[in-house]
Parts: sequence; structure tokens; C-alpha cells
Amino acid sequence: MELVFVCPETNAVFNSADYAIMDNNGIRTDPQGRKYMDAAVLLTTPCPSCGRIHRYDVGELSCPFGS
Repeated sequence: MELVFVCPETNAVFNSADYAIMDNNGIRTDPQGRKYMDAAVLLTTPCPSCGRIHRYDVGELSCPFGS
């Protein structure tokens, strides 16, 4: 499944299925009772905009299913 990423260097938006889930601590609940995934996503191929490998907190990613 492709996820939506934003390059932190150029702010370019791109989709990629080349990633790995890292530091997966599962689903957590914040103090307000909202659930969130406590994990990070690492690109496994270079960013198409700047050529670097980026790491993202799951909360930084946009929903791949639209708004």
C-alpha cells in the first residue's frame, strides 16, 4: 500500500510503497482518550525529491485514503 509523504527538505508531496515500519509500539491512547499508532515509518528508497532517506513519525503522515 502506498503512503503519502512530504519531503522535509523541499516540501514536495509524493506517494511511495517503499517503506518499513520501525519502532512499532502498537496502538496507544492519549490523555483525551484518542487512539493513535505509536510507530515510525522509514523510507527504504531515496526520496524522489531530494534523494535522501527520511524517517517519519506515523502521526506526520497524511491518510492515504483521502480527506
